[in-house]
Order: sequence, then structure tokens, then C-alpha cells
Amino acid sequence: MATNTSRRGFLGLVGASVLVAGCAEKKQLSKGTAVAADKLKSLVPTRIPFEIPGLKPDLPGAEFVSPGFLTRPATMVQAVTTKPLTSGKEVTAMTPLWGTVPPGLGSNSYYDYVNERLGGVVRFNISDGNTYGQKLSTLLASGDVPDMLMVPNWELIKIAHFTEAANKLFADLSPFLAGDKAKEFPLLANYDTAAWQYGVFGGVLQGIPWQNDPFPFATFVRQDILNELGLQQPRSGDDLMALGKAITDPKKKRWAFGGGMEQEMQRAFGAPREWRKKSDGTLEYKYETAEFAASIEFMTKVFEAGWVHPDIVANKDADNKAVFGSGQMVIYRDGLGAWHENLGRFQADNPKFDMQIVAPYPAKPGGKTIMWRNEPASMFVFIKKGLGDARTRELLALSNWCSAPFGTQEYELVFNGVEGKHYNVKDGKIEQTALGRKEVAPTYLFLSGRPNANEKSQYKGLVQAQYDWQTQASKILESDPFVGIRVETPSKMAGLATPTEDKMQEILRGKRPVSEWTKIVKDWQEQGGNEAREFYMKVARENGRL
Repeated sequence: MATNTSRRGFLGLVGASVLVAGCAEKKQLSKGTAVAADKLKSLVPTRIPFEIPGLKPDLPGAEFVSPGFLTRPATMVQAVTTKPLTSGKEVTAMTPLWGTVPPGLGSNSYYDYVNERLGGVVRFNISDGNTYGQKLSTLLASGDVPDMLMVPNWELIKIAHFTEAANKLFADLSPFLAGDKAKEFPLLANYDTAAWQYGVFGGVLQGIPWQNDPFPFATFVRQDILNELGLQQPRSGDDLMALGKAITDPKKKRWAFGGGMEQEMQRAFGAPREWRKKSDGTLEYKYETAEFAASIEFMTKVFEAGWVHPDIVANKDADNKAVFGSGQMVIYRDGLGAWHENLGRFQADNPKFDMQIVAPYPAKPGGKTIMWRNEPASMFVFIKKGLGDARTRELLALSNWCSAPFGTQEYELVFNGVEGKHYNVKDGKIEQTALGRKEVAPTYLFLSGRPNANEKSQYKGLVQAQYDWQTQASKILESDPFVGIRVETPSKMAGLATPTEDKMQEILRGKRPVSEWTKIVKDWQEQGGNEAREFYMKVARENGRL
């Protein structure tokens, strides 16, 4: 899946041992809290790897590189032999989608098949991923949540009092999953411990984690269009400038850039993902760095030159994938999961559609190149509080079923649908049918997470190319001072993220002068940033990071 739409932000969550129960909790939470992740072990499942006999990657994985499978297994293992839904009650679920919403219940055979395997009905409320955060805020404020809710961390970080809402609205999962209790749900126990630890909110295990790729995003290009124009992939920010001019031709409805490139340029200029240790032993936030300011100046020139697609200029949350697929936009930033998503969405109707990933690049030729490092989990599934033990167990069993890893029948059904109907297998590779393209969308997979695998071998060259990119990017990963520490962002700081970056977006679009960034940063500091720095420095000192 694509892992950053506004996809930004360090997900800081709350640690267990620093909180106390009772009425003082809300006050403490607003101040921000932290604890080393290894102290959360008593709350989360004991990891038990789920072994699939005979399944061996063609490209071995490493600490920051997913194992690669160049061919599809001849047979799939059935991981769950009993149907998880047994009560006869319908399950309500709200999930995001970055793409076309499929037909609903009663008009979608994919739903029919999966629900039959589950033993019950899941009714999805599918919301536009680009505006998902707005709907989440409204939903949490109302208190009327569905049985299961998927919350991306890049949206969570912008909700100032999310932990208080989570503790009020969502179930404590430790009574069902802590330690050896997770043996009842072996596919949930298969997740990495670090991912589970990031599902702890306010001292309570509440989020079923989506185990994260270590890389938040990358630059992607329409290689077929670059080839037609005789152009090379960018190797620096300077190259991007040249490509902007060479590609953009409004008369032909073609623009160089889509959304999110401001984040790529923050990275390219060398700004930290969040906090960075200075030589004097203090911390500075990304907004405060010269590199971040330089990225704003760069992107302002890109917008001013008219090289950004007008849909993105008009709406920062516009659908990048649609204009990328149509060829109206050639270069944009997205999560790694968007690669196979776009190939599946566009290549069938346009066999020439060739999406390729760009090697990490610096702002200036020969400059130092870094890659930001993600946290262990990027999204979380929550279960509604107060449903009772039996119903909570049933929903955990549903999430367990949806968590089946690559090499299982359940994984195959969730991701691809039914063979012979939604896809066919030719020469060991999956070929999606027209019905599959219409009906199969990321839905059930958002009711869980699973260990990562690089296995989309149906797309020629994708597995090897992604493996090579990850191998290269893994060598330049930059860790911030808080890797391995569970931090909940102070409420004031969390509440400042959206207004501050909205002002940045206005600068990019010429609605504010670039010179105003200095004042915006000063406002951020005075309204909560400086207070947050003191908190983060205290956390860093207590954990030997400063």
C-alpha cells in the first residue's frame, strides 16, 4: 500500500509504564509521554513465526529489505481452517481507498466469495484516502464508530487528542493477545514485536498494526513517456528542474509534477524526517532547518514555473494516481505500494504504461543522499469498545484471517479474488480479469496487517526492481534520535502540524511570500514547538540519545 499521502510525519505514540489510570491521565497525555519500546512486551503478543512449508524467497530479505519472490507458489497453504465469523452479526468497517470504489454488497462477487469464506458479512464504509483524515476527525468527535476502523498514522499524528479518544472508544486487546494468549490468533502472533508495540495507546494495546516498510515514499516516473521524450530519470534536484521545463506542455495536457514532491525535496535537501540532534547537544525540528527552508524555495519555483498539474495546484489532496495514469502528469511521489497498485489499475488498458522508481537523489549533483526511516507500523485497526468478550474475539479472529501472509489461500483471496473469475494464472503469473479490476479493491486487507513480502511477480521486472531499490535505499537510511522509543507527540505540537503545513502549501502556490516562512516557524515555536522540544530533549536524555 501507499504509505504517505499527505504521508508525512513521525508517529509518536504513548508508552505504557509512564501512565497511571484515572482522572489524571488526560492531563498527562496532553503533555506527551514516552518509554523505551522493550518495556511494552508485557502488553503485546509473544512473536511466533508462521512457517509455510516449502516457501523460500528467490531474493533473500534483510533487516530493511523485503524478501523477493520471482514466481508464484504452485500451491497455497490454507492457514485458517475454521470460519472466523460465527455470531451471524454483520461487521461494520471503515477503511480508506486511494482509487475507484468497487461495487457494493449485492453487486460484487468478490465480496460474496470472501464473506462466504469468513462465515458472515463485512459491510465496508469506504472513504477517499486523500480526505480520510477529515472524516476520521468528525467520526471520532461523534463517538459513533464502526466495529472496526482503520487509522493511518499519517492522519493520526494530526489529531491532537487521539490517544484520549482511542482510550474512550476502542477495546483493550491485551486480555486477548498479550504474551502467549496470542496463540489463539497465530497469524496476529506472526507480526514483528516492534510493530505491535506501536499499537499501544495510553498504556493500552488497542491498534492491530500494519507492519511497515522502512521507507516512507519514493519518486516515481512514467518511464514510457520519458523514453518517448528522450529524457533520463532525475539524479538530483537540478535534474528535476530541467525535467519540469522539458516535460511540461499545457497544450498537450502534460505536466511534469504531481503532489508530494515537497516531501521528496525536504529529504533531498537533507532535512530530517522530524527531529535532529545538533552539534551543541540540543534538538531541532525539521521546520527549523536551513534544508527545509531551501526545499520550500525550490518547490515555490517549481509551482511558479507552472510545472505542477493544475488539479494538484488547485487541491493538494487531489488524486495523483488518476492524472499519472492518464499521462497528464509524469513524475510524483508516493509510497512503494503504489507501484503495483498503479500497474494493476492502468496497465491493462494501456500496455505501454511503464511506471518505474527513481533511485534516491540529492538536491545538488554530488550531494549527500539520505533516506528517511519509517516507524515499525504505519496503520492501525481498532475494534470498538464495549462489544463484549465474545464479539471482540470474533473480530480478532476476522483480523487474524485477514492477516494471512503470502503463500496462503487467504492472502490469495484477499489480494486477488477467485481464480478463474477475478484472475487467471498463466506461466506461473497472475493475470487480472476485467471483473477483477472492477470488483477487487483493497478492503479486507485493511482489517489487518501482515509481514511484508515483495511478491507481485505478475508485473514484469517489478520484484527485482523493487528489491534492488530497497537494497540501495537501505544503505542510506537515516535514523532520528528516537528510534526504538515510544513517544506520544504533545497535543500542542500535534495540533500545529496541519495549520503549519497548510501555510507552507500556500507559500508553494504563491499565496504567501517565501519570506513569511521565518514567521511561520517562529509561530510554531511559540505556540507549542519550543515546549515540545523540551519534552523531546528530556526523553532523549533519559534514553541516552543526547
